[in-house]
Amino acid sequence: MLSQREYEDLLWKINHIPSTITGKKRHNLRTTFKKKLHEHELATKYPPFEPLKFEQYFINFRTTDSTLIHLIDQIKSTSVFTLDTESILIPYRPNAPALIQVQIILSESFSSVVLIEMCHLPRAHEHTFTLVKQFFQTLFNTDKNIFIWGAISELHNFCSYNLFTYEQLYLCNPINLQNEFKDHWNEQHPHQPTTSTSTNYPECICEECLGLQKTNTWSLQNAVAFELSQWLDKRQTTSNFDIGLDPTLYHFNSAETEHRQSLIRYAVYDCLSMQQIMLKLKLIERQESNINPSNEIITATVNDLTNIACDDDQHDLQATNNFEPISPADIQDASTPRQQQTLTKAERHRIHNRTCTLKQRKRYYKTEIIISNIDRRFTIKNIKEIIKSYGVPFSAVNFSTSSATRKRSIHIGMRNSSQINDYQHRIDHLFTTSHYNRFINDRRTHRSSNKR
Repeated sequence: MLSQREYEDLLWKINHIPSTITGKKRHNLRTTFKKKLHEHELATKYPPFEPLKFEQYFINFRTTDSTLIHLIDQIKSTSVFTLDTESILIPYRPNAPALIQVQIILSESFSSVVLIEMCHLPRAHEHTFTLVKQFFQTLFNTDKNIFIWGAISELHNFCSYNLFTYEQLYLCNPINLQNEFKDHWNEQHPHQPTTSTSTNYPECICEECLGLQKTNTWSLQNAVAFELSQWLDKRQTTSNFDIGLDPTLYHFNSAETEHRQSLIRYAVYDCLSMQQIMLKLKLIERQESNINPSNEIITATVNDLTNIACDDDQHDLQATNNFEPISPADIQDASTPRQQQTLTKAERHRIHNRTCTLKQRKRYYKTEIIISNIDRRFTIKNIKEIIKSYGVPFSAVNFSTSSATRKRSIHIGMRNSSQINDYQHRIDHLFTTSHYNRFINDRRTHRSSNKR
């Protein structure tokens, strides 16, 4: 929000634009000032937007095949989605497409929001790229209702990335939520004539009295404000969404990470706010899914799940010794007899191995000890040696990294759940920075004594 001085200064600027600034430049400057003023007024009047629970994913060149298969399965399990896009401004040229946001609505109160980073995709010849295409092929299907704040044509510029075609966009059922909301508002809020002496009637909030022309469209921010009584922060509208938002893409300092978090929040909240408007307008049914989300918003799930799934040693996951990447054919719906008949013996074997691997990993981490904020210099091998020295039996060990804080946690799958409290008491103070320094010093001392 603006300070009182900044607010007064902005009001003065709106009314005192220099006469030397004319034409389109004057219009654009006045529009910019008025948007800032409107943002401040909404932020002052309404509380910040509060999303329903969601799980966040990134799709880029670091995304694993298992994550994409998981997302494709989620798309198959539902028929309701929201979609939005972000582009970047290039002077004197058309805007460049940078980001696609897809919300997979799994229930009234839980969803997955996927950010597809168009400037950081895997290379076209890689298997992961094929799975990203499969993601969109599954999404743009006849049984999928995709709500957009505008028209599906805003995806036309994204076709140049060869993830989908113009024809595919129109295979689904695109629903212009912006138009739906306008019709709803006009139906629910017709003009209420009042007299200057009338005090018994509420203030009229028809479009005309709100200052909207009949041909004007509603902004998502205004819809959230008037329908949900919440402030949807739109200050990042013209930001560079092509810089790489996933904090695991590259090494970022704290300021860069914080800036990316604000861009992620902006992109994700566009979809999540549409979902709440859809619920308010009763455009989707209120139903609960069979999933049991945790009580907290889970972020950076792509990398957390990938780390836990993929870094175990071979002696921990014997079933993965013959693992091969899953082909696009493997992720098709196997319930169709015709498709099952076309699978070769090798393909069925790969699917069987993959299923066994996932079940095994789930079994290993059914009971686990999680130690947060560990020193990043500890390796899996170091950690296993230390845990064994404390007499704690385990089935698997792995890392996860928070996208919000970049802090690392260690996940220890336990063989014996009956004594987990005792085991946790033995090791929950380990793997800090001071522990790492002692660990290294002890090793050096041991090596030097052996040389003597």
